[in-house]
Amino acid sequence: MAKEGPLISNPPSQHRSEYVLSYFISVLVMLLAAAFYNPRLRNTKHYVAPTNNVQATTSQDVKSSRASRNTSKPTQYYRELFFKLQNLEEHSDVLESARDELLAMLSRGISLGLKQPQKGIFGIEHYDAEKVGSFIEAEQEEVLEKWGRYIKRRDQGHAPELFATVEAAKAWLVQQAPIKFVDGAWLAHSHKITTPFALRSVTKNAWQVLSEELGDGDLSKHHVYLYSQLLKEVGSQLPEGHSAAFVEPCHWNGMENHDVWEAGVGQLLISLFPNEFLPEILGFNMHYELITLDTLRANHELKALGINPYYFLIHIVIDNADSGHTAMATHTVTRYLDMIREREGEAAMEQAWKRVQAGYALSQTLGSSPSLEQEAYLSSGTGKESIAAERLSLDPFSTRVVNIFKAKASVSHRFHCQSRVRIGGKTLADWLAPSMWKDSNPERQLHLLTALSQAKPWIYPGSSSKSLLMRELAWEGRMFGAFTHDEVAALGAWIDTIGPDGKALRYWNFTCREPLASKDAVGALQDPIRHHPVVMPRDAHVNGTDSWGSFDSVDSELQIAPQPLTSPSRARLPDVVALWFTHIGLLENTINTPSRTANPVYAKIICLLRAQAGFAVETPIVAGMDELRRLSCPSLVDIGHELISRAAWASDAKVTCLHDVLLLTASHGQDERSMRLAHDMLGWATRPTANLGLLLGLAWAFLELKEAVARAPELLAQETRGVLEAIVARERRSLEGCAQELRTAGEELQYQGLIRGYHLGRRALQDLCIEAASG
Repeated sequence: MAKEGPLISNPPSQHRSEYVLSYFISVLVMLLAAAFYNPRLRNTKHYVAPTNNVQATTSQDVKSSRASRNTSKPTQYYRELFFKLQNLEEHSDVLESARDELLAMLSRGISLGLKQPQKGIFGIEHYDAEKVGSFIEAEQEEVLEKWGRYIKRRDQGHAPELFATVEAAKAWLVQQAPIKFVDGAWLAHSHKITTPFALRSVTKNAWQVLSEELGDGDLSKHHVYLYSQLLKEVGSQLPEGHSAAFVEPCHWNGMENHDVWEAGVGQLLISLFPNEFLPEILGFNMHYELITLDTLRANHELKALGINPYYFLIHIVIDNADSGHTAMATHTVTRYLDMIREREGEAAMEQAWKRVQAGYALSQTLGSSPSLEQEAYLSSGTGKESIAAERLSLDPFSTRVVNIFKAKASVSHRFHCQSRVRIGGKTLADWLAPSMWKDSNPERQLHLLTALSQAKPWIYPGSSSKSLLMRELAWEGRMFGAFTHDEVAALGAWIDTIGPDGKALRYWNFTCREPLASKDAVGALQDPIRHHPVVMPRDAHVNGTDSWGSFDSVDSELQIAPQPLTSPSRARLPDVVALWFTHIGLLENTINTPSRTANPVYAKIICLLRAQAGFAVETPIVAGMDELRRLSCPSLVDIGHELISRAAWASDAKVTCLHDVLLLTASHGQDERSMRLAHDMLGWATRPTANLGLLLGLAWAFLELKEAVARAPELLAQETRGVLEAIVARERRSLEGCAQELRTAGEELQYQGLIRGYHLGRRALQDLCIEAASG
């Protein structure tokens, strides 16, 4: 079992000390200079050249280090996906194509990274925590060296390198908005109640980074809010990033920011399937939290133009590699991999490391423009053997298909010498020539599979039934009998696992994962007890509360019941435990979209979630690595485990996830009504925007259950009861703030939903506790 609390190791190297010192000297200089531009440090107005509607910048206005590139998908595709991914309640049908897009992006990152593996994360072929730390340190040192050369050039009189005028800077800020308005999204779906319990210490560390991106519940520190305020200051205010208005072409006409939209979509995609892609999420986070040269240059050049650079400065400071996000992200990766090694063994850990590398490479290449040579490489699927072929190994399906073709080649290559069919630029005779198969070169084999996957109509990726090859292998086809039943079945299974554009093969083969088609992966996401996200059936009961009675007579103001709930007895522990764990998920999904959380109500919710998850009380200064070093930080999930331990019927139970909890309670006398409430709450939580008020009211009602449990010495230890009381106090402050903000903002429907939710929850819990008392 992994030890509770993080294990902190400080690299014992003089070089690291010098690096940290030089880094903080650089930051201190920028901090002092930026004091004149931070409104909270200096109460003066900023000079901004007057402007109304900023026009898109031209190539003369903005100097970009990224060359434009041809892409198979238009910018509008990414804009529409950008909107749908932030509004999944109404667009859950996008999940299948979203997963395919993620796999294609991961494959592209791996392909580009493996071109020169010795220069990047792929240079660490086998996981070693010390090597990972040294690598991240070297990456940061390289950025600081480039920064030093940049400053030297500017001191010598060279021109700015991002933008030379105020108008160009404002246009650049608008161009970057799609990325900045999803700040933190790469972690937004992590650390849910559906997260396996063994991994919660890891995902909690990652969630602390997300919390700081969202301001730890302080709206003025929320990164999306900061950027929207910056745009407002320069006269270029945009609609909210999650709104349909944000992606309307009128805001972006003539603006060359395709890569920005693609990068924004990538940030939204990477955390979308946290139970499947956790290693990739952690790897992405480790790279994304590195300080970049562009951030340093933007801070410098905006300041010179009289534009407030604080948004960029805060990212330089908070992402530092000693106590900030870079350190936190690296620590989370090493802790996760060490845990996998301890629990599952060396082979599982090495596979997880490959997946971390894939996520890191995605962040590194996301929104970047490869050279023409790299584009040709990506389009053709060939690397002319220059890729690190020895680093590749084929997944089981691909290996089976390659072996089938290899066996056929030795006896059939001459039969196809007159065929005009060409696949990937080669004739069938070329592909079947013995020279193609005389050695086992993974890259050459992958080239064949990639070419096949793109050879319509012979193969339609993801649809063996539609593929001409499969029809030709069947009865009345021209190749009937050339392949055995098992061989045809293997080919069909392989085709069905290929993404719609055939671009996921590199990912499957590099990570050695068994391919899983997106239609199957997403099709399985039906159970909110086990899955996140969840694709609820169209007729699912996830909005209404009619089955829980009428609430037409509730007051227009929230009236808290004066009589506290009776503490439940041990006999009702199955009901208490089931509702305890499921109620934790009530508000988790409300913060999945960073742009939506740049709002006072959601700021209060973030504070509530921090309390529930066992984070320290918020202070004016971010906790950073201090939070990861805390050894005693019980959460509601931890307290739930203690409740289970107090039940005689659960003494030998192995509870690894929420699903296990509910199976356990259902098999030990859980009441049908509490079972229904548990399932309904998880369903309502899948629509956090539509059901916001209802979910807040339910969360308020459950404060009373927690207070009742805290008064029961037979259910919890004294120390735990004190921790629980402190958590409840923090939750109550947050919920009171939410109610006040809803009234202030005129959100009457949501406020009425809060009242209904409270009465629904209170009524259900009162019935439970009254029966407990009478029993």
